[in-house]
Amino acid sequence: MNKYCLYILVVCFALTACDKPPQTKAIQALPDSTLGGVFIVNEGNYTQSNATLGFIDYSTNKTYDNVFESKNNRKLGDVFQSMTVINDNAYLVINNSGKVEVINAKTFQSVNTIKGLRSPRYICKTSYNKIYVSDLYANKISVVDLSTYETTKTIDLFGWSEEMLSYKGKTYVTNVKTNHISIIDELTDQITDSIATPFAPKSIVQDSAHNLWVLCGDVNATDKKHFILQVDINTQSIIHQWQITTPQTAASKLHINKAGNTLFWIDEGIFKMGIYEQQLPTQAFIEKAGRLFYGFNIDNKRNQIWVSDVKDFNTTSDIYRYDFNGSLVEKLNGGKITSDFYFYAN
Repeated sequence: MNKYCLYILVVCFALTACDKPPQTKAIQALPDSTLGGVFIVNEGNYTQSNATLGFIDYSTNKTYDNVFESKNNRKLGDVFQSMTVINDNAYLVINNSGKVEVINAKTFQSVNTIKGLRSPRYICKTSYNKIYVSDLYANKISVVDLSTYETTKTIDLFGWSEEMLSYKGKTYVTNVKTNHISIIDELTDQITDSIATPFAPKSIVQDSAHNLWVLCGDVNATDKKHFILQVDINTQSIIHQWQITTPQTAASKLHINKAGNTLFWIDEGIFKMGIYEQQLPTQAFIEKAGRLFYGFNIDNKRNQIWVSDVKDFNTTSDIYRYDFNGSLVEKLNGGKITSDFYFYAN
């Protein structure tokens, strides 16, 4: 081979090498179905569209970091707010993208997308074949038909609507910028009444006696006061009202155990209280210990507490599992701003 031909071959090889496509991370293999597990809600950074859905398979104890994108070959969206499972479909509420992604909870395959929402927050399944979607900025609740995934109507509401609870044909809606809980008749989709509360009701659960428990308070409010209320659902009156007086109060994310007799919430550390106790605890039973607790929920199947430390909101989160006595069970790796957990079992 002469020098000229050798030179041409070298140049062609170099050009071919330069044209190679960049290496991409392989899409991880996912199970076709699961025996249940924990969905990890990774909120992601605002405007960066880096929200993800993680999953821990109970049957194998294996963690999958990004099951929505891996299965559907597209990103989840911007700010993953909450999720709910209804009839084996998981409803992923993507706040800043103004949508709800509906996936099969067993396979993670996309089923549909509910679009046209402004700033959705939470979903509540009603007594009928429809859901209510609360909203941060829309001043209304969206009514979505579960057979078509279309918004059929809206319910006018003042300001920011947050968590909701359905009971005997009525939905109770927390209104963060007001002093009341709105009550919606699920048959007519009309607001029929309200329950007076301290400012900024935001979390709502129901105990074993069917009484409501409500966490009120907004760190951005003038008085910055936080309260826990016990409400008689039949008379719609407050049974007990406690003001939270722990230092630097920023209470959030009220939850209750499966038996409906023990409350849990974040106030820097994790607090718990029996529903028949007469005073709020003054000491956390899980101390924050330099961590920034943010995501929080109760695994009622295993009687465990899951909480995330989001650190500086930029690095990936840590996840801690505790038993109901406050003993650490396991520490795990989370995603970008792990903000919630959903426990699913077939």
